[in-house]
Formats: sequence, structure tokens, C-alpha cells
Amino acid sequence: MSASRPIRVLLVDDHAMVREGTAAILADVPDVEVVGTAGDAAAAERACRRHSPDVCLLDFRIPGGGPALARRLAHIAPATRILVVSAYGQGDYVQSMRTAGVAGYVLKNLDTAGLADAVRLVHAGETVFHELPEAAPETGGGRSVSEPLTMRELDVLRLVAEGASNREAAVSLGVSAKTVEAHLSSVYGKLRVRSRTEAVVTAVRDGIISVDRSDGGM
Repeated sequence: MSASRPIRVLLVDDHAMVREGTAAILADVPDVEVVGTAGDAAAAERACRRHSPDVCLLDFRIPGGGPALARRLAHIAPATRILVVSAYGQGDYVQSMRTAGVAGYVLKNLDTAGLADAVRLVHAGETVFHELPEAAPETGGGRSVSEPLTMRELDVLRLVAEGASNREAAVSLGVSAKTVEAHLSSVYGKLRVRSRTEAVVTAVRDGIISVDRSDGGM
């Protein structure tokens, strides 16, 4: 008996690092396949037409997004189930997407297992609206760190989010590359992550840092 095909997922988020990080995380989930990414509403519509994904993971606040985009995507690809993955849990945001007909709304601080389970549930025809705070702070997030990041650790993390190598970050901050490595190691421990990409994705999702939003997609 042949194994069933993986769940085909489209990622729509205007943070490039979040798209790349989420794709990397889902790559380790054997029954999920990321078939495309998009960074704005127009790219999301093109990707839906091209890929007809089983599930679209949709960020609430991408440019041109929100309920109107959810309705357009449902029209373009009626078989695609839309799961909103957002840093914002305000009740009016959730209700507006419910009204638009999405299959679920979860917060971005879900771990890999939680996100994969949500994808499986909506693909199976269920709705997934996790318990959400009535007024999540605008900085997003919900994951607590073991202790706050220092100002220098934040500086290093921001430079990494901008694409700087350890050496480039060291030059920018006027310290040695080994010092940058030490700061990153501390950041990994505090955020409970294991890589640069995961650290940036976690920090952006949880509102610890912000990065310039970039358009585009595939």
C-alpha cells in the first residue's frame, strides 16, 4: 500500500526570514511539503493559482492582506484551506477572519509540533481556533524567554536578521568575531533555539526585534 502524499502548503508572510525559517522548520515534518512562498497579496494570489495548495498559512497583516485577501484566495483556489498564523490575537482580528471563512487562526509562537498539528487538522476539514488572548500586545509574541536579552545581544540579533555574518557583525559593533559568537550562543540559550535562522524567526514572531519587511515570493 503506497503512502499518501504530503500536505502541500503555501507560506504567505511578508517577513522573508519568517518565510524561510518556517519553511525550514516544516521541512522536518514528513507529511508536510512547502510548495511555495509569497511575501505580499499579489504574490499570494499568483502562488495559489500556480500551486493550488492544500493549506495556505497566511499572515494576517501582510500588505494588501486581511479578510479581503482570504476571500480572494478562497475564490482562486476553493479547495485550499486557509490557516491564519499571526502574531496578533485581538478578538476583532480573529472574528474578521472567521467571517471571511478561514479554517483556523493560531498564534505564531506555536512550536513545530503544534503548527504541524494545526495544518493536519484544517487539511482534514476541521477548524482550529486556539484559545487566544483578548488583547495580545501589538509587539506580538507570547513566548517567554528564560531571561531578557541584553542590549548587545539585541544588537547582534538585529544584524544577523539583516543578513550580516559573524565577522560583519563584529566589524559593525567594534568587537571580535568570537565575542559575536558568544553573544549568539547566549541568545540561543535564552530563546531556546539552535540556529541563527530559528533565533531570528523566534525573535521576530515574538516581537523581540523587528526587521524591514520585504516583498516577493516564488
